[in-house]
Amino acid sequence: MKKIIYIFFILQIIILLLVNAGAALENDSFVAFNSTDYYKQARYNFLLFSPKGFDNAIDLYKKALGIDPNNSKAYSGLAEVYSYIGHFKLQNKQAYERYYAMSFSNIKKALRISPDSLETRRALAINYLHLKWLKRARIESNKLINKYPDSAEAYYVYWSATGKKPDDPFIDKVFELNPNYLPAHIELANSYFYLKRNYRKAAEYYEKSIEIADSPELRDYLGTTFRTQGNLRKAIEQYKKALELDKSFASAYMNLGITLFYMRNYEECIKNLKQAVTLNKNHPDSFFYLGNTYEIINDNLSAIKYYKQFLTMAINDYRYSEFVSKAKNSLYKLNP
Repeated sequence: MKKIIYIFFILQIIILLLVNAGAALENDSFVAFNSTDYYKQARYNFLLFSPKGFDNAIDLYKKALGIDPNNSKAYSGLAEVYSYIGHFKLQNKQAYERYYAMSFSNIKKALRISPDSLETRRALAINYLHLKWLKRARIESNKLINKYPDSAEAYYVYWSATGKKPDDPFIDKVFELNPNYLPAHIELANSYFYLKRNYRKAAEYYEKSIEIADSPELRDYLGTTFRTQGNLRKAIEQYKKALELDKSFASAYMNLGITLFYMRNYEECIKNLKQAVTLNKNHPDSFFYLGNTYEIINDNLSAIKYYKQFLTMAINDYRYSEFVSKAKNSLYKLNP
């Protein structure tokens, strides 16, 4: 009898241990992450180059610093994330200044702890590049290349700071070291578009970028490449895909409206351009095309209103010189 009770008691203990072990495995906290683990996860998320990846990276870098406040890699990582967020916001004419400020704040912390590490100097080079301090970016990235010849980011920064020429061997080196380094694909596409006017190659690299990490910005770029080639329907497809990803993306509404203007669908053109202006008033193109569209449909008061708003924004910007001349001539005719 005592033997049976003893066996029963042992079985109860084993069952209890198994239940507790199962519960522990289901609980994430059972796995103890250290600061380095969080840093590695954060770096992985950052390199996805997506809004969600950036958000996750920031959270994970902060967790790394919560465990080890002297983790210089985590400060450098935060600096890189904030710099890229600011860079993308600047490109889309959104408020960006505080992100650059947060980037530099974290770089200073990394410099105090580990001034000569790969991570610190890489973050510094990227920040210089985004701030358009190109001479400093060149010097810093050249030092990185000499000291860390396997750093794809170092070659990318040097290439970007020295003209972004598509036939530069430095961009080839970037892809040799990291074939999926997204910023290189995006900037190479931009170079083919703006420097070479090779829209077929630009579309090729935008499409490759989308394969790596889809985003509304990339869909918008690809749509504009198609529009420049005269393929308006394919352009509209891309703008609509951009808006499926982000319904508040003003640039896609603006470019969709401009494309509809060229298709003479003025009602839908106005609808989309007004939505773009509601979301972001920093795009002069939206105001110009609204003025132009209202002029065509003989709504002179609205045309005058939007042309004047456009001129207030763009009259001293050489990039809009042709539009400025058109707006002035139209205002003269509409309101002599």
